[in-house]
Amino acid sequence: MLRFLIPFLFAFSLCAEPKRIVSTVPGLTEILFGLGLGDHVVGVSEYCRFPEAALSKPKIGSFLQPNLEAIAALRPDLVLIIKNPVRLRQRLEAIGLRVEELDLETMPGILAAIDRLGSATGRKDRAAALRSSLEKRLAAVKAKVNHRKRVTFLVGRTPQRLEGMVAVGPNSYLDELMRASGGDNIFSDSPAMYPKISIEQLLARDPEVIFEMGDSVHEGMVPNNYRENVLSIWARLPGLKAVRDRRVYPLNDNIFVVPGPRFADASERFFEMLHGGGGR
Repeated sequence: MLRFLIPFLFAFSLCAEPKRIVSTVPGLTEILFGLGLGDHVVGVSEYCRFPEAALSKPKIGSFLQPNLEAIAALRPDLVLIIKNPVRLRQRLEAIGLRVEELDLETMPGILAAIDRLGSATGRKDRAAALRSSLEKRLAAVKAKVNHRKRVTFLVGRTPQRLEGMVAVGPNSYLDELMRASGGDNIFSDSPAMYPKISIEQLLARDPEVIFEMGDSVHEGMVPNNYRENVLSIWARLPGLKAVRDRRVYPLNDNIFVVPGPRFADASERFFEMLHGGGGR
């Protein structure tokens, strides 16, 4: 009799609402907490820092270096991942774990992930409400855009120097986010998603607004004079309109670089920096 029940019990376990969830990336962790599932989260990646309650959860390594033994020890009935180059889904399923692989590469992908997780966890109504709220907030930002700015976002450069610059290119989450907020990415025609750029290219394309994370200041540890220090570095290029108008914005908040349900917050803040009252 038991041998006939085992397939049924296995199928039931795959359909049952999960009570012990492991998240391997920050965006998925934020969705889980947004759905009111914080108490069901038993493990997160070492980069999951929002909300604050996620900081106290057991850590299971990183997205690219997950600790499978730590994950298995948490006895999860659901492990959440995104597409990755380390065959994580196959490795987790090989040890008998239920895995959901989601797409957080675009804002529509994030909304679809909210729907899927709502269905998988018995939170369909909560997911629908979260999705509706995000869509309305993004639509409100788009409706306010009555002119556009030429913009670039540097995700890296040599500390204290305008060298080794890496910009946001096309078909990326940040490119999509800036466009929704009224910014036209000056490197949207690049063949690379994150191209290395030169000072000469910046001068030729002359952005009106520059966002940058070049000096990699730890989140929450920004000194009061940090923006002035960054502006002093960029003062070496007075030919740039963004420099003359003091519209260089150093960003250290991971709200801008973690694809997840806070994209509406990021869009609202991008809009304010792009179109709000001046650079001073």
